[in-house]
Amino acid sequence: MSTPFVRLRGSSRGQSVVEFALVLPILVILMIGIIDLARIYTTMLSVESAAREAADFGTFGSQKWNSVPVDDTEAKMERRACVAASDLPDYVGPDDSCSNPTFSYQLSTDRGATWVGYDPVLACDDPSREPPCWVKVTLHYDFRLLVPLNMEVFGVRYGIPNSLTFERSSIFAMTDLELAP
Repeated sequence: MSTPFVRLRGSSRGQSVVEFALVLPILVILMIGIIDLARIYTTMLSVESAAREAADFGTFGSQKWNSVPVDDTEAKMERRACVAASDLPDYVGPDDSCSNPTFSYQLSTDRGATWVGYDPVLACDDPSREPPCWVKVTLHYDFRLLVPLNMEVFGVRYGIPNSLTFERSSIFAMTDLELAP
């Protein structure tokens, strides 16, 4: 009498190795994608936080905007933005004038309807000015991905590009706190 089904133990091990070899590249690509998306998210938060730090410095105390210390105020705002962004992966410094991210600011006297560069005519150095001046700091940051996850099909590019540019702005109204006598 013969047995109709004879199973060899060694053949199932070979099948598992083949299945693992087929699934491994997909898992690696998925893991790299998750890591890059996490890096993108934390980088966007850091760039926004750096813009907020610089704008906050520029708005606390209108005396910073009289015609004499404006260059110093601009330099200190840029320095604060650069120091706050110095932990970013593609940061290019020095801390007093970084080139990635790039720094720019504007002022507004009409609650953000129009934005201009510094002009002494704006009278932003007057603590009793109504409405107060507003400061807007914008940072532009170029971010490179670890592994670009894109492909081209029939001349059309799909996926995430090799690099991304973030632009984050922060806006604050000027405040002058007075100490009670």
